[in-house]
Amino acid sequence: MKVLVTVNITKGFDTWLAMSQSMTEEAAKNGIKMIWAATNPDETSVFVLTEMQDPVQMKTFGEREDIAKARAEAGAIVESTQIISPIGQMYMPD
Repeated sequence: MKVLVTVNITKGFDTWLAMSQSMTEEAAKNGIKMIWAATNPDETSVFVLTEMQDPVQMKTFGEREDIAKARAEAGAIVESTQIISPIGQMYMPD
């Protein structure tokens, strides 16, 4: 299942991205894979397309104490995380 998620950030996209990339292996162990991420022009929100077996995995992983702490330290306002929509079909041109 693919899900589009957003979270508010306070330290810009580069800081958020470095944190997210540092968690890639741990996220994969929990069945979560980031496909794509982008920010709004003023870098106060991140939009992430993720793939997982069940959206509960993402909530459980993202709210885990060590993960939530790392996210907060990177400027993510953890409690602002929202699922925008499940994603059906998609197309990403080369």
